Amino acid sequence: MTFLTRSAGWAALLGLMVPCAIAQPIPPSPATPASQASGYRSVFDGRRGFDDQPLRPWRESNDLVGRIGGWQAYARESQGIAAPAPAASAPRTNR
Repeated sequence: MTFLTRSAGWAALLGLMVPCAIAQPIPPSPATPASQASGYRSVFDGRRGFDDQPLRPWRESNDLVGRIGGWQAYARESQGIAAPAPAASAPRTNR
């Protein structure tokens, strides 16, 4: 390859890169939020963070699950089926 051929190749490559650099969009001013400038609205706008629920003693939680019917009550709840009224039963004893 001669010097002129290499120079012409570099000139052509540079000629392709300059229009790409010039055609870049102008970023919005800092006074205008990006979401307003482009019309884009993020799905996370207005998102609430996770709120921790207060913890109960594990025995109390186990007794509650036993009173409402065990895991089947949670399965019915997830399917939108009304759960039957909890039955009044004697408290469990450890054997």
